Order: sequence, then structure tokens, then C-alpha cells
Amino acid sequence: MSNVTIQPGATIFVTGVNGLIGSYIVDVLLKKGYNVRGAVRDVKRSSWLLDHFNGKQDTKLDLVSVPDMTIEGCYDDFVKGTSGIIHVASPLSGSNPESTIPVGISAALNALSAAAKTPSITRVVYTSSSIASTMPCYSAEKTLDQSSWNEEGIQKGWHHPADEPESLKGLYIYAALKASSEKACWKFMDDEKPAFVLNTVLPNCNFSRVLVPEKQGAPSTIEWARYAWTGENFEAVSKIITPQFYISTQDCALLHVAALLNPSIASERIFGFAERWDFNKLLAVYRARYPERMFPKDLEGLVDDKSVPPSARAEEILKGVKEGGEGWDKLEDKAEEMAVQFASGEL
Repeated sequence: MSNVTIQPGATIFVTGVNGLIGSYIVDVLLKKGYNVRGAVRDVKRSSWLLDHFNGKQDTKLDLVSVPDMTIEGCYDDFVKGTSGIIHVASPLSGSNPESTIPVGISAALNALSAAAKTPSITRVVYTSSSIASTMPCYSAEKTLDQSSWNEEGIQKGWHHPADEPESLKGLYIYAALKASSEKACWKFMDDEKPAFVLNTVLPNCNFSRVLVPEKQGAPSTIEWARYAWTGENFEAVSKIITPQFYISTQDCALLHVAALLNPSIASERIFGFAERWDFNKLLAVYRARYPERMFPKDLEGLVDDKSVPPSARAEEILKGVKEGGEGWDKLEDKAEEMAVQFASGEL
């Protein structure tokens, strides 16, 4: 990508840099010649990031503490002197929609508000989620596009259906949080008309090697893959985590960085739906790689997610930033990466 909106050497503000996706984004930005100012809740507890990333290239990661991302103005001082924002961090989903969804919206808007007050910032990328656009679909095909919103998830997040298991409540609240937060970002752009460009990335389940396993553990959706590896709580978890799509965390990070730097991407929602996955597909890779190990039995009656996302556009973007112009990483390769870390005891 020779023509970029922000020149190498500039500083990019990234939230949630100690997490799975955030750490990969830092890795990509540093290697592409950008400095990173990373926001974490506690700099002291996250100092391992500096040990891991700094000293490997001329660019540098610095850390700032933002203990509460929901407080108005929490980012204002820290984004000064930066040229762009990638806002990955999001409050955790809870069991009470009244105390979860509004703070998620506030956390998203605080980054946009800070950017609007900072003339040097020309681009903002917000990490949304596939679940902001739809719940997984199993009965009939559902074509997704730039205008697709998970209205079902919003409704069920606020008012859990009496005829659905209580175990799904957290999932619906998370869907409502992400859909409502991304909607609020686009409304901010329409109402405030700031000078910067906003793009959003909607990744589905992330699978990849964990960069610093001794510090990060099995973060985010890596834990889903570990359930299949260990068999612990597998039956219960498999009723909540149903077949859907996957994206490698490497590809997810590259889409974020492309959304920041590529001038042809403006006011877009980028759908990170690479390949359909389910637990049986993970188990097949595990068994092939470690035939001597016992794994849970395959789940019965699984049906592929019939969502039809606009993945071609995302893959086109990806090919523009990947060496050799390659497309999506394969599920099989990423499942094997995780299996190696599980087997070694790293995770």
C-alpha cells in the first residue's frame, strides 16, 4: 500500500492493546513504521507489552492508563499529537442491559469525541462485531450489506425472551451493546460532521496463535477453541457458541490498519467473515495433529451459518495489504496454531 492517508513515523492511538486483537494491531503498525500510543487500564500491569514489542524496530510503543473508558473525556489528553485512532477496547458484557449497553455506547463515543477535538486526527477505526449486523442464521440465507443491523439482538438484549434459555442472555446483551455502540458512532458522524473519516470493522470469531501467552492466557474467542481442546464445559458451551464464521487475528488486524491507512476506504463497514466454522471442524484439526490425544465427540445436528456477508470487499482490502496479495487465512492453519500452543502448555 504505497498511497496512505497517514505517513509512517506518525503516532496512532490504539485502545485495548493488551487484548488479542489490540496486540496484533500494535504488531502490524510497528512493523509498518508507525509509533503506537496504547491505552490500557493499568500501565504497570501491562508493562510486559513494552518488553515484547519495543527494541525490535525503530518504531515504539508507549502506554497510557485509562482506568475507565466510559468516563467522558477519558481519552482527550492522550490523543493529542496523534494522527489516527483505532478503538478496539469495549466494556465487558454483563447480565443487566441497563448497566451494560449504555456504558458501551459511552465508551465508543468517547473515542470519537476525543478525535473531533484533535485537529491532527484524520482517521478513526472502530472495532465493531459481526453480531452488530446479525445473529447467526440457520433457517434460510440472509444477505448482509452496509445497512444490516442486528435488530433482533438489540430487542432480545433489552428484553430477554421468556421462551429462550437464560444462558443466552449474555449473548443477546453483547449483541445489543455492539450494535447500539456502532450505530451511535455513525449517528455521531451524521450529527457532528467531524473532520475525520470513520471506518468500522465487524469481525466474527478470532482464532490465531496468541502473541504473549504467558501474559494474555487464552483471551477472547481463543477460549472457545480451548473448550474443544480440553473438553471442559464443552457440552454447555456448545449450546451457546453455535456455528458461525471465523477470521484469523492476523487478518483482523490487517483490516483495521487498512481501514486506517487506505484512502479508498471511507465511511465503510468492513465485514470480517472469512470462513464458516464450528466445533467439529476444530476437533478434526486437533485429532489429525494429535491422534494420540482424546477429544470430545463430534456434536450432532450442526448446521452451517447461512449468513451471506459481503466478504469479497473485505478480502479485496486484505489482498492490498498482505505480502503476495494473498486472501483470507485458512481456518485449518489457525486451528493448528492454537493446538500447538494448547499442547505445549502455553495456553
